[in-house]
Amino acid sequence: MADSKCIQIIQTNFSMYGLVLSKELRVSLAKQLLKIAQDERESWLNRIIELILTQNLDDPHVKAEHIKIAIEECLEPCKLKDTETVFNVIDGYNMPKIKYDISKKKFIIDSKNSYPETEYKSLVFRHRFEMAWYKTLRHKQFLSSKFEKQQTDRTNLIPIEYLLSELRLGDVCVMGLITQLKEDQYYLEDTSGTVKIDLSNTDFQDTFVMEGCIVIANGVYKDDVLHVKSINLPPIESSESLRLDFGDTNTFGGPHNKSLKMSEKLQVHEESNQDGMIIFIAELWLDVPHVLQKFKTILNGYIDYPPIAFVLCGHFLSFPTNTTSAQALIMGFKKLTDIILEFINLKESSKFIFVPGPHDLGSPKILPKPPLPKCIIEEVTKVIPNAIFTTNPCRIQYCTKEIVVIREDMLTKMCRNTLRFPKEEHFFEHFAKAIISQSHLTPVPLQVVPIYWKYDHALQIFPTPDLIVIADNFETYTTNYSDCYVINPGLFSKNNFSFQAYVPAVHQVEDCQLAADNTVT
Repeated sequence: MADSKCIQIIQTNFSMYGLVLSKELRVSLAKQLLKIAQDERESWLNRIIELILTQNLDDPHVKAEHIKIAIEECLEPCKLKDTETVFNVIDGYNMPKIKYDISKKKFIIDSKNSYPETEYKSLVFRHRFEMAWYKTLRHKQFLSSKFEKQQTDRTNLIPIEYLLSELRLGDVCVMGLITQLKEDQYYLEDTSGTVKIDLSNTDFQDTFVMEGCIVIANGVYKDDVLHVKSINLPPIESSESLRLDFGDTNTFGGPHNKSLKMSEKLQVHEESNQDGMIIFIAELWLDVPHVLQKFKTILNGYIDYPPIAFVLCGHFLSFPTNTTSAQALIMGFKKLTDIILEFINLKESSKFIFVPGPHDLGSPKILPKPPLPKCIIEEVTKVIPNAIFTTNPCRIQYCTKEIVVIREDMLTKMCRNTLRFPKEEHFFEHFAKAIISQSHLTPVPLQVVPIYWKYDHALQIFPTPDLIVIADNFETYTTNYSDCYVINPGLFSKNNFSFQAYVPAVHQVEDCQLAADNTVT
């Protein structure tokens, strides 16, 4: 028989939190508590209530399964739940789309995301603009409404239609997408209208600004032209601030509805693996024996400390796609598989993730690019169960860390299309700022980087992840902006066999390279 005093304590504590417990469950829980030392019962009871509250009950009535889950959590605090997976690879077709809900005044996940096919193209830049607009209005520097009382320390950001309809004179601040409606003539466009801009005397604030970027322009509107004095990128909102909108909802993608970002158990698991690392290699040519031999050297260097994963990006052939590409890839993957099989420890412990390059065999050069064709990879996945062939771009979740990977010559293309070059000494930081402020991996026109209209959200980086890997035809670099690393491992086959290692436990990136004597440095 359960102690009546213990039952009363249970009733009182649950009532304090607005929870209703039936008599049968009170008695059952009391029997469990009586098995625990008397001086520990109160802390156990409080912990059980905390764990019940985290289960997001639909109503205040606590059920037997809620108590069971809480007790199991107390007994085995380090055991991961079924909804807490250590490692996930998310392809570009299964990423959640985020939008701003005006009625709720916060960002939400667009659960519908279904429109007539003919509308997707017009929605691409409309959606990008609305994300940037509402994110900017949340910033303390800007007024949330045109009708708010002007304050000297805040900027009044006005839609273009107000600028045109009111024939505003004097200094104005406008947000818009830079477009080139006529050759060598730029315009700013938002969801309400278009205004011609003059950039001849513009201070570009030392930033990467391209056609296709969403910018904030300060200037004078005169003679139907906005003479831009200064131009800058939208402000960046921290991931922590944005996550307040979503609570525990999974915004990154993957098999679970709840976000793993704040999981205490995964944090513990992550910190316990201090030596765990993820290796990033780009341009691994499978048809060149010397390159495969160098990759074998890398595997040999990690044989005693298997990495969490090897992320291998294309192109996987040293020559452009032609009629011989399929056979060359099949033979190349056969040789790669044979090499991996020599290292049983790595084969069983590490993941091998393959991200196709723009010119790799398969679909046209449009993002997101599907995985390599099944006829090429089926033998690999049979022999190496830990081999994962995914899309370009893709996302990787390891414990609480969120990683985005794209194989595209993005920095190169932004340099070709920029209106002004930023200062050379902070070149990579400016690039990181550009993509993070745009919350998009490819903030350029569609003719520069073609995208499937329906899956433009697959290139969103919102909220900002922990690591963005841009496998680019550029030198190796590492930069950090807004608590997010933006890195480029360099092209392995062309850049003296360089690659990078990311250590999630300490959130650090290491530049690596094979020395002349084939050791990893």
